[in-house]
Amino acid sequence: MKRTKSIFFMFVCLIFIFVYLLSGCSEDSPKNAIPSYETMQKATVNPLREYDPPIDVTAAKFITQDVVYPEGQSEQNNAWISLYKEMGINLKYDWVVKGTDAQYFQKLNLSIASGEIPDIMMVNSSQLKLLVEADMLEDLTNVYDRYAIPAVKNIFEQDPMALQSATFDGKLFALPKTEPMIGAQTPVMWVRTDWLKTLNLPVPATWDDVLNTSKAFTIQDPDRNGKQDTFGVALSKEIINGYPSANGFFNAYGAYPRIWKKDDAGNLVYGSIQPEMKEALAQLKKMYKSGELDQEFGIKDGSNVAESIINDRVGLLFGPSWASQWPLQDNKKKNNKAEWRPYPIPSVNGGEATVQMPLGANFYFVVKKGFKHPEAAVKMANLFVEKLYGPSAEYLKYGVDSKGITVAKFALIDMAAPDKDLKRAQNVADALKNTNPTGLNPEEKSTFDKIIAFGQGDLNFYGEMYQNGPEGAMMVLQKLWDAGKVISDGYGGAPTDTMGEKKAALDKMETEIFTKMIYGEIPISQFDKYVEDWNMLGGEQITQEVNKWNASQKK
Repeated sequence: MKRTKSIFFMFVCLIFIFVYLLSGCSEDSPKNAIPSYETMQKATVNPLREYDPPIDVTAAKFITQDVVYPEGQSEQNNAWISLYKEMGINLKYDWVVKGTDAQYFQKLNLSIASGEIPDIMMVNSSQLKLLVEADMLEDLTNVYDRYAIPAVKNIFEQDPMALQSATFDGKLFALPKTEPMIGAQTPVMWVRTDWLKTLNLPVPATWDDVLNTSKAFTIQDPDRNGKQDTFGVALSKEIINGYPSANGFFNAYGAYPRIWKKDDAGNLVYGSIQPEMKEALAQLKKMYKSGELDQEFGIKDGSNVAESIINDRVGLLFGPSWASQWPLQDNKKKNNKAEWRPYPIPSVNGGEATVQMPLGANFYFVVKKGFKHPEAAVKMANLFVEKLYGPSAEYLKYGVDSKGITVAKFALIDMAAPDKDLKRAQNVADALKNTNPTGLNPEEKSTFDKIIAFGQGDLNFYGEMYQNGPEGAMMVLQKLWDAGKVISDGYGGAPTDTMGEKKAALDKMETEIFTKMIYGEIPISQFDKYVEDWNMLGGEQITQEVNKWNASQKK
């Protein structure tokens, strides 16, 4: 009986090989190659193979205000567009938004409402849920399993909640745009140390020091121009999760807006409605009244605030590690006397504050239902990870070039491992200490070279020095991470039903009410009324749904 089965299996294999040779190679196999047993069993594919003939892909693109292109290049003509073409992907953007992500998502909402969406696009969590429920997206479960290279899968193994947040009823509908959030959005306190020296002030070590420094930067003419035209703390209209936001300021009070954290009973509670927020808002109101905040912050976006920083009007910034690259570097280039240094945020209760880190993926890459090549999105993700961090990496061509231009931002699909920035900073710090860059990957070596160049007088790399250097923001965050003083969002599931329906409106209400409280248009005592309204308008139901998910994770 066993001999009969063996003969049968051999017969099937011979037929498979014969048919394969007659038909030539498949789209994902080298020509004239006999398939292995594993190929026959698993139907493996080449995840980086180019398309022949080429395929056409339409997309929408969001780029931030700080993005610049090398001379002769543009959104439709750059290194990544050329690289996609080498893969056989003719990428064309239906439209591009250069500004804030809010502007991008607003335009995308119009496209979704019209039913005219591109083949591949970036969406937020609410849009993801809406599109899934409207059956407008391709199921990526199988193409992810078959096409994602190990390096891409490793990213999601490090951050399993990211994939989980894009999964509905067991089906994967998006590739999360993972970021090393500890470097991307976790706040540190940036201080104009040259102003401290001018006013004979110490580096703020306590929260009272921070408040005193803010007041001094506002009323003691730190730029010595004879005018009271400076203010203590930078803030934009996106006071939560924007740039620059008040997240770090709130964290000093033990308040964690717009993330879910566990209470003493192990249940998830929403940070924006906790009592600590009320105390922090009361302090911001006092600072606004005394002129320590821009009196028009409520109508200014990140670009407007950046202009104030570049023009020597602000002395304290609660912001991410990359703030040194923009706008602080531009401030230094305009005024060589300007000096910014990163520090941990002091807590109102003494010591260093525990700072917040959002979920590793806030945004998602999706594929329109009916697109014939949904695997193209996965292949583009593979290409990004390979060309920046893989064996064939060309970091200076596709990451950050020798002039400091972030070419990686030209890519349509990007992602990074959660600990990438921490590893880079530590490895570079070790290499600088030992004056030996051997063993650094291409990205780390590029950072090493730029810091050396800054030491030799190149101000184009001031930002690199104080983001990734031995005294940079990433080393500040590394110490906080090691001390257990970084808190991440406790909810990692897909948007719940009520989130999809009501979260956007709740977030808008939150921003409007908090802004009016800081302006003094609504008394701080109304915070409790806001909490009641938040619960009544959907927050209570969302909390129940979130904790149902939380309970399922304990099983």
